[in-house]
Amino acid sequence: MYKRIEKLMIALTLIGAFIATSCSTKAPYDGYTVSGTVKGLEQGWVRLVKNDFTDRRAKMNVIDSVEMLNGSFELKGKIDHPDEVTILIGTEYNSRFFLENSPISLAFDTAKSDRGLLAGTVRGSVLQEQYDAQMAKIDSVQSQERFKPLVDLRAEMNAVYATKDEEKIKAFQLKARQYDALQAERTLARKNYAIRYIKEHPSSPVAPWLLGFQFSEGRMSKEEMNEIYPLFKGEAKHTAMFKFYEKTYTDLFKNLGVGNTAPDFSLTDVHGTEQKLSEVKGTYKLVDFWASWCVPCRASFPHLKELYATYHEEGFEVVGIGTADEEQKWRNAIEEDDLPWMHLYDQSENHQWGVVAAKYGVPFLPTTFLMDENEKIILRNPSKEELDQTLKTLFGH
Repeated sequence: MYKRIEKLMIALTLIGAFIATSCSTKAPYDGYTVSGTVKGLEQGWVRLVKNDFTDRRAKMNVIDSVEMLNGSFELKGKIDHPDEVTILIGTEYNSRFFLENSPISLAFDTAKSDRGLLAGTVRGSVLQEQYDAQMAKIDSVQSQERFKPLVDLRAEMNAVYATKDEEKIKAFQLKARQYDALQAERTLARKNYAIRYIKEHPSSPVAPWLLGFQFSEGRMSKEEMNEIYPLFKGEAKHTAMFKFYEKTYTDLFKNLGVGNTAPDFSLTDVHGTEQKLSEVKGTYKLVDFWASWCVPCRASFPHLKELYATYHEEGFEVVGIGTADEEQKWRNAIEEDDLPWMHLYDQSENHQWGVVAAKYGVPFLPTTFLMDENEKIILRNPSKEELDQTLKTLFGH
């Protein structure tokens, strides 16, 4: 009898121990833990920000934040998809790294800041390791001996622009044009390397970031974009960079491409009068997005004035839209360059795109659309030669 009771007590004890052990064992954490140190900065808020390149007017999307103490911080959470994020440190510093659901450590030194951008040491992010390895290979491609003059040119550019001497800057810009072909060759070498990586790793979140903003008008032909866009798969399509590609592709080939109808809008002209695009008289209209600080924009004006003088009386109208600019500087540029056509102001803040520029998905400045009287797009960002030939065809001379 007593032996039975003793055996029962032992069994209950073992069961209790097993239950206690099971209850105390936690499932492994499946989110991210970002632990960081910042040498040279003791306090301040640290914020993880999701990048968004689809809308320059979008508000900052903070994923996580914490107050740093004694130069250290820790952020903990979970993300649905790995991606490169921006980390804001205090009010002056920022950096970027690949965030994934794993323990990640960051180490920064404010003494190694390039205008606020910190190049930190990242541990624990497999994607960051992959990205760094590929960027090292790209750097080796770009550092070939034949490209050395471009390295020297960049150093000279930094020195010249630091003087803020307009004559020296203009002289440098003239000199730099001699290296346009070499610069194009180096850009092509980098682009081709990134494209090869995409073809071999179409699902990798690293792939879009290696190509970067090369996937855009002016840097790729439509044929190249049509070939590359469908390659991306899986996690690569959840990255902020691919979202930029998605919008770029949709704007170019579907919403705001040749053959589409441009969206109507109303803006105020230099006299304070509200003007609506659909009510602008003209058989053909060239909508030109520009800014006073944009050198290529203003360099295009002398030839555009010639076209305006040639075709305006026959129904050619130019609608200049100042965006990402300060109003007074915009007005001053119109007077300085003696521009005879209609000018509208697309109000913006902090040199971000205005409402209309955002609606038109403006990728860069200048951006131009040639359209007919019904706002049907005939040309999008045409070259000088394309615009000249098209106008000659449309007006018969």
